[in-house]
Amino acid sequence: MKALRKMQGFHHECSDLFSAHGFDFLNNLGRRNIVMSHAQEKYFAEVLAETLGDVVSDGRTGQSDIFIPGLTKELECKLTSRHKSGCISLQSDYETLLRKGSLDYLYVIADDSFEKFAVLHFCGLTVDDFRGVSNGSRGKVAMKKHAGMKKCHVLVGEAVNLNEKYVSSYEEKIKNPRIWEKTREKYRDKIREWKMKPAVYSFELEKIGED
Repeated sequence: MKALRKMQGFHHECSDLFSAHGFDFLNNLGRRNIVMSHAQEKYFAEVLAETLGDVVSDGRTGQSDIFIPGLTKELECKLTSRHKSGCISLQSDYETLLRKGSLDYLYVIADDSFEKFAVLHFCGLTVDDFRGVSNGSRGKVAMKKHAGMKKCHVLVGEAVNLNEKYVSSYEEKIKNPRIWEKTREKYRDKIREWKMKPAVYSFELEKIGED
């Protein structure tokens, strides 16, 4: 929470600066997130250092976003927001994954106004947890959430397994004694379908207020 509040403060300062020069900081969220990514690395590193001691956040190309010497752990930091379609893509650089073999990730999902967040910590992600490189992706690959979420600790917000949600919903409907048997069987088919599908996730963002 502390790191997110520091990011919010920096976000407001950036927004005011952009406005003073006639720009809208929120007009392009991809560009906004690029500006904010350095703040994510810096502020999370500072908070981690309070309990882990020496924590390095270099920021230069080729260096780890965050390195924790005491644990010999690297932490890749990613900041993302919902696409216009409503989906959230958790991406990584394919070549980095291939070179490192296994990496820990800290994904921050922010809403448009930078007031609501989800923070996801993934341990030991590999290329197998991501889709292949597609044309025009510039080396970026999207996580296969049904694979990656098995290695996730949700720190802020909530990750909702939609398969489990829909199965539970149809199981409740089946209990209704007034529905026709044909309808009940249709619900059973839906339950089987959702149990067979790879897990699909949605993310609930949590509102964070500044100190």
